[in-house]
Amino acid sequence: MPAKVSLPAFSLLLLASACGFEQTEGPVESTATTTHALVRIERSARVGSEQDATGRAFAGIVRVPQEVDPERLLRLSGMGLMLPPAGQCAAPNRERDATPELELHRAEFVDAGDVLLGATEGQTQLAPRAFPSSQTELLSGVVYTSRDQAAEPFPGAARYVLRTTGSEQLGALELAVEAPELLADIAVAGTALPALLQVLTSASVPISWRAGDARDLLYVEVSGESGPVGVCAFRDADGHGELPRGLFGASGSGALAFHRLREVAASVASLDAAEVRFDFELSAEVTFR
Repeated sequence: MPAKVSLPAFSLLLLASACGFEQTEGPVESTATTTHALVRIERSARVGSEQDATGRAFAGIVRVPQEVDPERLLRLSGMGLMLPPAGQCAAPNRERDATPELELHRAEFVDAGDVLLGATEGQTQLAPRAFPSSQTELLSGVVYTSRDQAAEPFPGAARYVLRTTGSEQLGALELAVEAPELLADIAVAGTALPALLQVLTSASVPISWRAGDARDLLYVEVSGESGPVGVCAFRDADGHGELPRGLFGASGSGALAFHRLREVAASVASLDAAEVRFDFELSAEVTFR
């Protein structure tokens, strides 16, 4: 069974215990809930054009019953992420989750006031929006996203700070975490990108990159002419790996997208736990033959 990585990235997760109450036709029933702030920070660039990088951020603070996994709500909007374990490959899985209607009805994205997110160089205010789901009639509340992807490249190896001004529903929050370094020195079959134009699929394909932190994951998306066809995950600190023979049937024009994924636990005085997710991508167009 694929291991769930719990974005971006564009992905901060704050957990706080709270008590919720649901009115029924009978006696009032007390239901324990948890409050989660879900934030994804993503950066995307093409090899050789890193100066044209784009970025996006997503933030939402949701209250759900204790037994509900809030990651399911992100998969409803296509922002969830399922990956195979390190050292394994699989077909990509970004499908929307079949979350029971009852769980959706009892979940609420709460107002966090103004939400600011940024690195050492400066912060940007995220824009409040309705939750991006086809089932918004069951899910109330607001989430926050980047206003302009082109204006938010999000640097690597920087200290990021998330601040909220708070509201009647939730107090002000602040946390700080360190982002991973950007990907560098990527090579495929011994050839450094972007010089590589063709990838032979008749045998497994060795890949390498400048090794990252032991806490990070490196995953590679293989895309054909019609889109992603497979994904492989590796321990970032290894600095090397192999893509499978046949590359999931990819042929003709396509792309290899290398992602550095980091999840960081952080401490927030007013919350029980916090987690930060970064997803930094560096891709190259190739020809499979």
